Amino acid sequence: MKSPARALPSLLLACLGCAAMQAASTNLLWRWSNPLPFGANVTDLAVRSGEPVVAVAEYGQAFESDDLSTWYTLDTGTSLWLRSATYFGTTATNTARLLVVGAESGNILVSPDRSSFTRVSLGTTDWIESVAASPSQLVAVGDHGAIYTSGDATNWVRRTTAAVGTTWLRGVTWRTNGVFCVVGEGGLVATSPNGINWTRQASRTTTALNRVSPLPGGFAAVGDAGTVIVDNSGSGTNWRVLSSGATNDLYAVQLEYRADYPLNPVGALLVAGDGELRSGIVSLNLWSDETDTRRTAPAPKATYLAGYWNATSAVFAGRAGIIARGTRPFPTSGFNWSLLDSPPRSWLFSAATNTAYGTNTVALFTNNAVVLRTTRTTNRFAVAVGDGPTILQSDRGITWSTALVPTNASGQVILGVATLPDRFVAVSSGGLILQSPAAYEPVVSTNVFTNSAGATLRVLLTNHLNTMGIAWYNAAKPVTNTLQGIAANSQRMVAVGSAGVLLASTNAIAWSRSSSPTTAFLSSVEAGPSAWVASGDQGTLLSSPDGLAWTRRTTGTTQWLWRTRWAGDRFVSVGYGGTILTSQDAITWTPRASGVTNHLHDVVFVDDTWYVVGGQGTVLGSRDAVTWTRLATLTSKSLQAVAHLDGRLLALGADGAILRAVIRPFPEPVGLSQWPHQALESVFLATGEPGQMFRLDRGTNLLDWTSGPLMEIPEDALSLLFIDSTPNATDRQFYRARQATP
Repeated sequence: MKSPARALPSLLLACLGCAAMQAASTNLLWRWSNPLPFGANVTDLAVRSGEPVVAVAEYGQAFESDDLSTWYTLDTGTSLWLRSATYFGTTATNTARLLVVGAESGNILVSPDRSSFTRVSLGTTDWIESVAASPSQLVAVGDHGAIYTSGDATNWVRRTTAAVGTTWLRGVTWRTNGVFCVVGEGGLVATSPNGINWTRQASRTTTALNRVSPLPGGFAAVGDAGTVIVDNSGSGTNWRVLSSGATNDLYAVQLEYRADYPLNPVGALLVAGDGELRSGIVSLNLWSDETDTRRTAPAPKATYLAGYWNATSAVFAGRAGIIARGTRPFPTSGFNWSLLDSPPRSWLFSAATNTAYGTNTVALFTNNAVVLRTTRTTNRFAVAVGDGPTILQSDRGITWSTALVPTNASGQVILGVATLPDRFVAVSSGGLILQSPAAYEPVVSTNVFTNSAGATLRVLLTNHLNTMGIAWYNAAKPVTNTLQGIAANSQRMVAVGSAGVLLASTNAIAWSRSSSPTTAFLSSVEAGPSAWVASGDQGTLLSSPDGLAWTRRTTGTTQWLWRTRWAGDRFVSVGYGGTILTSQDAITWTPRASGVTNHLHDVVFVDDTWYVVGGQGTVLGSRDAVTWTRLATLTSKSLQAVAHLDGRLLALGADGAILRAVIRPFPEPVGLSQWPHQALESVFLATGEPGQMFRLDRGTNLLDWTSGPLMEIPEDALSLLFIDSTPNATDRQFYRARQATP
């Protein structure tokens, strides 16, 4: 008689992550929390009828969508910067469709199904800036005059031609009459009937050209300083310069199909770039600024890097994951533009975490009677502050809500935020100090039950919603100086800012000014167990035993010490040029080699591990605050602050970027609520915390295990339903969900 398959007892599961609890992870797997669905800079869009739209971005990020609303992350298997993408049909009937992606350092990614990617190295350091496809030929172009061709996306040949020399090539396209066209620096335009033999054409401009697109009657190309050129020969041999009114660099150009205007030879165009999005009728040289705020529904003034026309509307994407769609209600009317997502994209400069306590009462219907159950709750949450003014709040660091800022804070940039046991306090560019105290708003819910006699019972419950971090109030404006640093201990709160200003308060409302030994801009202040430290421009660093009397200390650097934290058992000060200093007494400071020259902005200590974030997406890690290692990142945006919330590292900064990475095993193991009970079954249901990672292991006894694939509980759910088609043992099978890290 065969025994049914069974799950491993949860007691054993709970022990599997115990050894990993000693130190936080430095193998970071980042996720986007804001902007959503992603905040990556979209460098290109691959579009083909019957296939999802694919957006590619920096650090190997790629996303697909069928409706431009719901996006799924593609696992490209690389952290290379992705520069361009196209679909390619490898058969005469065009039934086999490959996604071909050009990347940095001479790499091509190829995928037949977007679920797995093969990396093809071209054996060069040339960046592949653009890829185009005819039915039978692929052409990839990049810097140093790189032109590569392939008939199968796997085998590539470098083409050398005097028509382009070593010019940096930035865009390539193919027109249905069989002509490839490439553009690049110095106004270069070249054409080819096969991607192999190229002829240079007179473009009528010497400005760098960034992208080129096919038209019914020829081609259109755009470039730096608002350059727009069009060809009406059909073969790229007759170009003229247009005046679109754009003055900033342009990176995308697309044909617009207009029912009220003939398409041939050129028709209407859409061009987009750095703060530019314009539509024009080419033959009339008549253009409209689609970002003009006087329009009914203008396009956001953003940086657009890619776009396409999808038969009824225009779609443009770019910096910080922005995706804008424009439609004309009538053929002769102007565009109405809308964002397919509208998260805050203001710069964020500081973050803090706090704890709120409360009670929660629920009504249950048991044994034909209503039973009330009350539980004590402890909720950890974070706030992030920045330009706008912007204040965001989150209870897990996954989803963020916009807080209510008082009207008198309009025009302020909120630069710093700190925690008191019962409130948050924030400081701003105009000397305004805000606070968000612990407060509770009543929330009434109605519960309806039906007893065995058919009578309806209604139970009204009043619970209270904590508004700390959500509702903010004006606390004081003691100075007009810019205030950026703020910190607190059990005795007082200190705020610092421009011209060396030092303020102290015992209640965050009444503030007194302390004598300052410097006029340098102080951007940070921190309280340690026995001393305070303030730091800022010109290598300035002050210490104080009580937050009132301050002494200037020698640092040995003139770099701006942007932020100083008490982290672990020491002060750590980070700043410009990759500067890191440490001290245990706030008096003697020791420089540490960071290994980078990027500006560093913040540091946090979690489970015997220090993390530092900075410019260009820099993330560093250290187990001793002496030796630092550069860690994985997901963005090239400046990261201004870092915080820790319930096992997640939070990094935030430019364009509203908020990244999260799980760095600590979750206290409760992943559980298996459903598993195969017969040899041919394959459905599993795993339950756990959002973002929790695990491996499904199996064995025929409790000693010998075969490790399974790495999986993750979705961060918008508490469970994962999946199918594992691995054959089960016919007589006995055990399963375990083992906690894991990337």
